[in-house]
Amino acid sequence: MRRGHRARCRGSAVLYAVVLSPVLMLGLALAVQLGALQLERQRVRSAVDEAAVTAAAAAAVSGASAGVDRARAAALLRGALATALRPLEGELGGAGADVVAAGAEVAVLDEVPAPDPFATGAVVRRPAIEARVRVPLRTGLLRVAALPPTLTVTVVTGAELRRADEADR
Repeated sequence: MRRGHRARCRGSAVLYAVVLSPVLMLGLALAVQLGALQLERQRVRSAVDEAAVTAAAAAAVSGASAGVDRARAAALLRGALATALRPLEGELGGAGADVVAAGAEVAVLDEVPAPDPFATGAVVRRPAIEARVRVPLRTGLLRVAALPPTLTVTVVTGAELRRADEADR
């Protein structure tokens, strides 16, 4: 009787391997895709931060009484954002870098202290340029896990505006 039981169980390990292999491979693929999405999110964050710093440096003004041209500073940020996002256009979900940059919400705060437009209850104490950018990213294989084809990542960033004579400090 013992021998009959053993004969019936022979090959069951192969059956389990054949049945579970696709499930394990799909789980592994989803984990890799989720990691890739996180990496793209970090790359977008870096690009938005770079654009804010670049725009703040370009908007630096000289003289103690010089003001900040808000429209120019916002245009500088949008231009720097489009340039920074261009290498990521393959991952942007159907929107080009120029479209994402044009849709960015930009606030130039030169009269401080002022309430932060993107953080409820926060106060900005130094002149700054801030932006909130919504970037659509392709989800790739994560659609299998019932996610939409694109996810929108929202990034908020800011950089202090300094006068050119403060840059040496």
